[in-house]
Amino acid sequence: MRNVIVAAVLAVVGVSVSTSAADTVNAEFFGTWKMNTAKSKADPGPLVKSQTVTIEPHGDGFTLTTDAEDARGAKSHTARTASLDGKEVTVDTNNPSVKETYTRINDRSFQRVMKVNGQVRNTLKATLSADGKSFTIDATGTNAEGKQLHNTTVFDKQ
Repeated sequence: MRNVIVAAVLAVVGVSVSTSAADTVNAEFFGTWKMNTAKSKADPGPLVKSQTVTIEPHGDGFTLTTDAEDARGAKSHTARTASLDGKEVTVDTNNPSVKETYTRINDRSFQRVMKVNGQVRNTLKATLSADGKSFTIDATGTNAEGKQLHNTTVFDKQ
C-alpha cells in the first residue's frame, strides 16, 4: 500500500512539474482579443482606431499576432513567437534592431520590454481579468518621436 501511495504522489508531482514547465503563459490568454476603444486611452494620443490580438500556443511558448489600424487609417500586421523566459526575440526581420523580451510576473500577468538599438523604448504589463473575459495592457515609455507615453489598452475576448 505504501508503494502505491508513493507512486501516486510521484505521478502527481511529475505531471504538475511537466505542466508548469510547458505552461509559459496562462492558457486563458490564448484566443482572439479585440480592443475596447471605450475603455482604452492613449497619452499622448491619438488612440489607434482598432486592434486585434491573437495569442496561440507554440511549443513551450506562444505566437502573438497583432493587426491594427492607427488614427490616420494606416494598417499594420505583426507576428512573433516568444516565451516568458526573458530571452530577446526579433520583432521585425526587416528591422533587427527592434527586440522584445517577455517575462512572467505572476499567473495572470506578464511583462514585455521592447528595445530599439539596445535602448529600452517601452515596457508593457498585460494583466488578465479574474473572469478571463478581458485583459489590460499598461504601457509606458517613449514613442518614435521621443515623447513620454502612458497607454492603457483594454481587450475583450472574442
